[in-house]
Parts: sequence; C-alpha cells; structure tokens
Amino acid sequence: MAVLVCILISPLSVFSREVIVDFDSQPLSSKQQAVVSQWLNYGLHAVANTLGPISQKSVPIKITATSASEPVPWGQVVRGKIDGIEMRIGQFNHLEELKSDWTLYHELSHLYHPLFAYRDFWLAEGLATYFQNIVMLQNAIYSQEEFVARMRAGLERGKAATRTHIGRLDKVSLNMWRLRAYQRVYWTGAAFFIEADALLKKSGSRYNVAQLLAQYQTCCRAKESEGASYSAREFVTRLDSLSGKKIFLPLYERYRTTKHFPEIDDEQLALLINVYPQIGQSLQ
Repeated sequence: MAVLVCILISPLSVFSREVIVDFDSQPLSSKQQAVVSQWLNYGLHAVANTLGPISQKSVPIKITATSASEPVPWGQVVRGKIDGIEMRIGQFNHLEELKSDWTLYHELSHLYHPLFAYRDFWLAEGLATYFQNIVMLQNAIYSQEEFVARMRAGLERGKAATRTHIGRLDKVSLNMWRLRAYQRVYWTGAAFFIEADALLKKSGSRYNVAQLLAQYQTCCRAKESEGASYSAREFVTRLDSLSGKKIFLPLYERYRTTKHFPEIDDEQLALLINVYPQIGQSLQ
C-alpha cells in the first residue's frame, strides 16, 4: 500500500517547492518516514543552494524500501508531464547516512535539464555527475580534499573505461546500457563541465556553469524540447546565449565525436574550489 506525503521545501519563498512523496510498498515506520522526509528536504535545498530553485513547482518522488545494505542503492529520473525521481532506500540508522550518499543530488540535478536523445546522454549524465559532487562540496558534505580526490578518482575510472569502450562518444553513449559503458559516458560528460567552467573563468565571464543553469530555469527550461535529436544542441546554445560567450556549443561539437578521454589537470580541479566555495549547510 502506497502512502502519499506532501512536503513544502524551505520556508524561503524563492526556494519553496511542493515535494509529493510516495512511500511505495514495504511501508516505513512513521519515524523512518520522518527521517526520509528530512533527507529529501535537505537534498532539494542543497541542490538549490548550488543550482538555484528548480523551474517546476512540484517534485514527485517515489520511495521504495528494500533490504539492501547500503542506504541508497539506486535512483532514476522519471520524465513526464511533471518530471520526478524514484529512489530505492536500504538499511539506514541515521539521517547522516542518507545525506552522505550522492544519489539524491545526482537525480535532482537531472531535473535542471531537458531530456536529451540517447546519443547525448553523456551530456545529461555528465551534468548530474559533475553537480552531485559540486553540491556535496558546496554544502560541506565533502571537504575540499575529498572533493578533489573523488573527482580525480572518477576521471581515472572514465579514462580506463575509454580504453575498453572505444569509439566516438555519441555512439558509445547511444549504446551505453548494452555496453555497460557507464564510467566512460558519465565521466567524459563530467569532464565537459569541468572544461566549461575553466573556459568561462578564462574568458572573463561573470558566471559559472551553475549560475547559468539557474538563469536557464527562469528563461528557458519549461519551453525546451524533450528527447529530440536537437535537444542537447539547443540546450548548449542557450547556455552560450546566457553567458554571452561561445563556449558550450564548440565544446559540445568537440566532445560528442571524441574517441579519447579528455585530459583534466590538477589546476582545473583546484580552480573548482574557488569557483564553488562552500556556502551552506553541513551534515550537522
């Protein structure tokens, strides 16, 4: 039996969003539901700290309890008239165990971009992978040292996977599930946004990628095409227009056909610490 709970996220009107939580199957105790609701509240606010308020006024979230030993073993975006997410939760004893997991921040980040064609899933998964880490840095879930270490480790996994899953990125992305090429697709996409932020900084732009995404929510998100062959190109073109620079589209054209993993140096990772300083809530 499913239990529906509505939560109003944040007392600040600029961040206020109604989150409709469906506790599906294996119902949690009222105490566990309260902890999960606190976690969802924290997660949406943490993502909004970095990316600004999400464009949609409500966020459906389906929670399914499992016997998994890890707190959050799985999540996915559910696209529809109103986009939402599904999360499976496992064993947890404290709120901090849920907050320390990256899955919620990853899936919520997906709500900030439209659905792309399969060949451009590297851009979608790269955005979510990049910003799950940025959100966890800015909200003091990760220390600066842990952030850099996790980003470097992910990039190394992506580089190793590129030696196994060879070919153009858009073609590998198209067949990601069959090839199980997740590490190449996710982390090449994350490298795209690392480069984009570095290029914005170098160009003298007033904005970082997160600030452009926040503007995109206001001007464009609700109007964009979903799942079309041109959706990703339209998205990056919008970001160029908002930044006043020609960065995203040329970078997109280079990345989508690349057969190699990009070289991201320590200076680029260190730059992110300055571009995205810690700004808010921590686990406490």
